Amino acid sequence: MPELSIAGGQPTENEEPSQQHVQRLWLVRHGATAWNLEGRFMGHHDVPLSPLGRTQAHWVGRRLRLEHVTAIYSSDLQRAHETATIIAQQCSLQQSITVSSAWREISFGDWEGLTYAQIADQYKSHLDFFSDPINHPPPGGESFSHFLQRVQTAFTQLAQDVANVEVDPANWGDIVLVCHAGTIRALLCSLLGIQPERQRQLRLDHGSLSAIDFLPAAQDVSATFSLALLNVQSLARSENQKGSSSYV
Repeated sequence: MPELSIAGGQPTENEEPSQQHVQRLWLVRHGATAWNLEGRFMGHHDVPLSPLGRTQAHWVGRRLRLEHVTAIYSSDLQRAHETATIIAQQCSLQQSITVSSAWREISFGDWEGLTYAQIADQYKSHLDFFSDPINHPPPGGESFSHFLQRVQTAFTQLAQDVANVEVDPANWGDIVLVCHAGTIRALLCSLLGIQPERQRQLRLDHGSLSAIDFLPAAQDVSATFSLALLNVQSLARSENQKGSSSYV
């Protein structure tokens, strides 16, 4: 797995590690779509939120309203961007959402729009993706190595943005990233040294909150990461969400 290396800003001569600012990054999986509820693989297909998905996004927004959110980043796909917009409204955030295609889900190519049962029936010779994603990309889709690299590059840029903005303590605050289950898992695998073939052990439901903490001013930012929260969500979760596929 490619290594993630982030060069952060240098602490001042009199600054002790314990005095450095700990940055909280909230990781939000977008709310559910109709395709999610049907178990269809979406990837880069641009599917809007369902009514349930909007309800989930409002719950996330109300929860994050309890925090001091100063910036929101989002995938450009509308299921993520709409979730991010609802969160921004709930948090009364005046700053624009930073949108990028780099935060998209992996492209599933020929599998997009299909259910797992259909994939297992029509693509019997390509199912190694689910056990060895690095060496077996979806047919017509994106290699996992490329996917991992674009997520790492996007995060490096985000971390540098944080280090530059938060030189002034008046700018300190939490950051929110709204994207997709695969994207969040790829990021966590990179930061925590988890092998990609074990990524599905990280459960991330629709409209869920996870969080990581790190020191943006550390000499080696990648060495300071800790997983603070994983897959917290509204207790009012529909039966359709329980056990839902981690790939759609």
